[in-house]
Amino acid sequence: MNLNKAAKRYAKSLFSLSDEQGAIEHMENDVRQLQNAIAGSHELELLLKSPVIKADTKEKILVRIFDKNISDLSLEFVKILVRKGREAMLPAIIEEVLSLVRNMRNVRLAEVKTAVPMDDALRERVSKALKHLHDGDVELQETVDPSLLGGFQLLMDNRMIDASIKREIDLLRRHITDHDYEPEL
Repeated sequence: MNLNKAAKRYAKSLFSLSDEQGAIEHMENDVRQLQNAIAGSHELELLLKSPVIKADTKEKILVRIFDKNISDLSLEFVKILVRKGREAMLPAIIEEVLSLVRNMRNVRLAEVKTAVPMDDALRERVSKALKHLHDGDVELQETVDPSLLGGFQLLMDNRMIDASIKREIDLLRRHITDHDYEPEL
């Protein structure tokens, strides 16, 4: 089975079970905690991917880490993933679950790359501008990429706006190399 399809199926299962129990908000908080923990710990990421560490050892470690931090439903879901050997898929499952939650709430994800971190005023202006494109809320996911040199790149709903200085330089370079320069005499 395709890894992406499996991640979607697990995500739908967790989402629908949480919905049945009226625990979508708790599950969302749990999933975000898991996501932050994995992103913030290279060792945890390696633990999830390691084929050498046995499943029962992984389960004990994960229970010890998350026992008091996430709900029983989310913890049992993580245990099931470990028992089925699907723990390496957890980051992909988390992304799918958050996508399902955003769709339920009519929230779109917008990825913004800038050369330097955005300040609050700029973040607010970008959010207001994006609300005109989508009739609902927009969740900003910010990334700093110094190679852009300046400006920004925005990706939302499979559409990209590239207003970076790097792009302008690349366009200028292409224009210069595609056209032969002949000085007037």
